[in-house]
Amino acid sequence: MRLMSILSSALLLSCLSIQAHAVEPGDIAIPSMSVPNMDMPTPLISSPNMDMPKTKPVPLAKQANSNKTLNQTVNMSANQTRSTLEQKEATTMDVSGKWSIRFDDRADRSLDLTLWVSGGTIIMGYGTLTGEGAKKSVTASGSVTGDELHLTTKSATPEYANQENGQYDLDLFWVNNTLSGTYILRSEGELVDEGNVTAVKH
Repeated sequence: MRLMSILSSALLLSCLSIQAHAVEPGDIAIPSMSVPNMDMPTPLISSPNMDMPKTKPVPLAKQANSNKTLNQTVNMSANQTRSTLEQKEATTMDVSGKWSIRFDDRADRSLDLTLWVSGGTIIMGYGTLTGEGAKKSVTASGSVTGDELHLTTKSATPEYANQENGQYDLDLFWVNNTLSGTYILRSEGELVDEGNVTAVKH
């Protein structure tokens, strides 16, 4: 047992003598290991390529001409649209007011309407249909385009026995200062009568 402790002490002393050597008591021990190199490696950085791809520049004069042509085209289109709308408004006949519509082949029948324009070309109205000794209230709706007036009149009162309750489809045209055209009378979707009409504004 004593031999083991002597051997351990000798082994410990030999280890200490390898790690550090002191010349005299009180001196700082100098390590026997080499000092590691802590310098940072120099990075390898290549300079970026800032060359722009070679393109053929468009002269400013051509760009200006191109933009000018585009602006002229847009302005011409806008002007044409505006002038077309103005022409339509100028040439569309004014149908607002009171009208008497005579059926050329039926002297006993007439249609008196009060019309007004709603939303540019949409026509609304109401009136009275006189025929066969009776008067009936009717409503009217349709459209006006240029010199053409398309109207549909329907009965505004409930149907009674022995009373004609049809729908009149009128296609009228402004020709030689006269509004005239054709009509079709339908009842329950079936053709009942057709002929010519003439309209007079009061």
